[in-house]
Amino acid sequence: MTPATEPRDTDGLPLRRTLDTIWGRRRLMGTLALVLAMITAVATLVLPRSYTSVTTFMPQASQGKFAQLSGLAAEFGFNVSANEPAASPAFYAFLLQSRELLRTAVRTAYDLPLKDAPHRGSLVEWYHPSGDTPAQREEEAIDRLRRDLRAATDAETGTVQLKVRNRSPRLAFEITSRLMELVSDFNLQKRSSQAAAERKFVETQVNEAAGRLQGAEDRLKTFLQQNREYRTSPQLLFEYDRLSRTVAMQQQVYTSLAQAFEQARIDEVRNTPVLTLVDPPNLPAEPDRRWLLAKALLAALLGAMIGAFVALLGDFLGRTGDEARVPMPERESESLLARAAGFRTM
Repeated sequence: MTPATEPRDTDGLPLRRTLDTIWGRRRLMGTLALVLAMITAVATLVLPRSYTSVTTFMPQASQGKFAQLSGLAAEFGFNVSANEPAASPAFYAFLLQSRELLRTAVRTAYDLPLKDAPHRGSLVEWYHPSGDTPAQREEEAIDRLRRDLRAATDAETGTVQLKVRNRSPRLAFEITSRLMELVSDFNLQKRSSQAAAERKFVETQVNEAAGRLQGAEDRLKTFLQQNREYRTSPQLLFEYDRLSRTVAMQQQVYTSLAQAFEQARIDEVRNTPVLTLVDPPNLPAEPDRRWLLAKALLAALLGAMIGAFVALLGDFLGRTGDEARVPMPERESESLLARAAGFRTM
């Protein structure tokens, strides 16, 4: 027979001893769980309530014009993408958390509901950052604002949802509205600069196309002046058809470029919105949920886990100290006796 052994867990620690140790320290575990749950509950109740302003928008992408310009540019050896750049919802979610956009939002003046004297001021004054210099305080305010906002995208609908959390419902609404204004301004500026570059490119091509069309028309005019009876000669008739096709092709290219040029001129000065607001920013009427019960339960679970860890650590240190106090020969003799006892029971 082999000597009976205690069931062991995956770490090699006797399972019965582990359970006995934890059960013996159940009061410690319960005390820690109760203390952490009470601290969490009190902190949740004492901390100021927060409010969240939400808005949802959809970026507008106009690929028709870009596809037309791409086809025209390809005729002249230029590689222009047919898709409008920076038009995906993921880009706008990134833009809403970019440092430059948040810097402008932080520097904007808002109606700050301060207890002493409500007045208009920047978010640097509202957040009270602890930096030593104005630049450091501004950077800390930017980080605080980035933590207070969430930008999520929906791939199926192509929309972007922005949430801004703040202790003041009015300020949360104003920050959300300001961020949307900055995104819209960025879009208008981006579209305007793109339209200006497109106008310059198309304007050059229009001038060149006009010159080629004028040259083709002049060649056809000279041919007609020199060959009044070209219809009676197959060779002259073929030459006339070739010159006519060249004029028609150059006329088509010139017309397309002229239309694109006029459209680019219009887009350069266009100031219409390029974002569709699905849900405009709302003024929160109720504070956010505190999740008091869930936080207290999690804190209690954490306290119980800490108590169990302390109990097991204390038991391990106690057993290590007892083994260290036993002389080496005595421990070797006890090990031999245990082995002998095991063999007798076989």
